[in-house]
Amino acid sequence: MRTAVNAVRALAGLAAATFTDPASPGVIVKAVHITQLRSALDQARSALGLSSGGWTDTVAPGAVIKAIDFQEIRNRVK
Repeated sequence: MRTAVNAVRALAGLAAATFTDPASPGVIVKAVHITQLRSALDQARSALGLSSGGWTDTVAPGAVIKAIDFQEIRNRVK
């Protein structure tokens, strides 16, 4: 997902986003990871004149990460 988000950022003429943790096998997905992906993608989509924001759930520290959190990001990088 990070690669896809950074591809959209490149298309928008933005620098690659930086993330808190490395994307290594076994890293537990946390709310901060989803938040960072969303923010980086929203910046790129705005720069491209596309809609941003409007996420189904608010992801806060300690929140359970759901499939919709991933699916929405996937859908918006297409």
